[in-house]
Amino acid sequence: MNARFDEYLAYASGVRKLSPRTIASYRRDLSLLEQHCPIDPLELTVEDIRLFLAELASQKYQSVSINRVLSTLRGFFAYAIRFHLTDMNPVSTLKNLKTPRKLPVYLDPDAADSFCSIPDATFRRADSCSLSMSTAQLAVPSTAQLAAPSVTCSPGRKALWLSRDRALLHALYSTGCRVSEIASLKIRDLDSRHSSAIIMGKGAKERHVFFSRKARSCLDEWISERAVFLSGLSDNSKSGDFVFLSRRGNPLSIRGIQFIIDYYSRAGNLPAGFSPHALRHSFATTLVVRGADIRIVQELLGHSSISTTQRYTHITPERLKKLYHRAHPHGQEKPES
Repeated sequence: MNARFDEYLAYASGVRKLSPRTIASYRRDLSLLEQHCPIDPLELTVEDIRLFLAELASQKYQSVSINRVLSTLRGFFAYAIRFHLTDMNPVSTLKNLKTPRKLPVYLDPDAADSFCSIPDATFRRADSCSLSMSTAQLAVPSTAQLAAPSVTCSPGRKALWLSRDRALLHALYSTGCRVSEIASLKIRDLDSRHSSAIIMGKGAKERHVFFSRKARSCLDEWISERAVFLSGLSDNSKSGDFVFLSRRGNPLSIRGIQFIIDYYSRAGNLPAGFSPHALRHSFATTLVVRGADIRIVQELLGHSSISTTQRYTHITPERLKKLYHRAHPHGQEKPES
């Protein structure tokens, strides 16, 4: 890759503290540009960039993907100008492509509460035995597994993994955290009452999040069970003080959390593709629908731009409109634009 791009990525990672996934995305975007225009990037003109974006469109890249590439280029040229590498910005006049507005997948408050209670309802028959689910079971559970997942009775554990899953689901919905933020949550990040936590978000920005009474109760139970579980391991140093652990005592990974959410979403007959991020959307939607100030929601979500948060203000009117046209006798008529 061009040395200037490498320097920018090192800056974005080391100074701006962007996540490894964001840096990898930037690298892919810049590699695409380099393949199309194998010249010094500081010599690129607005015409070169337009042709590059047009080429992406001809290759069936979606508008959202092209806009992401354009955002990456804006970041690079802003960096180049800031450090006096150039005084020309070929992307300054380029605008994002229009994209269809999609409402985020979310659950209303009652549905979200029901979802978080699925571990209780699903495994009530386990007679307080310890839940033991393999990765394969979590990834692609069969109908039989959903109805009665395998359990290994252990009198001393008191439904250990059930306790973890309840705390995990309630923590995601109660705080609106990204899955990566919950995966990296440590015991020392929690306050003494387990009512709030300090989260390290995108760009190494800290923010305060809060746990509901139910989430706090579930956390209390899980943390107690977690301590007993770790005391029975010959080597518990791998836990690293992380709140949520795997069955081997390792920190629960992002992928592991996704498996767990997928498992319970299938058990609850939720739409395909329901993800941990849908609980974040549900958290935000609940606050907006119940009258929370949009700036407060922005702060709790850790959004750097208010425009990202404002999409939740459109959910209620859009939902009402859909319900009206579905239920009204004239609902089949095309609504006025």
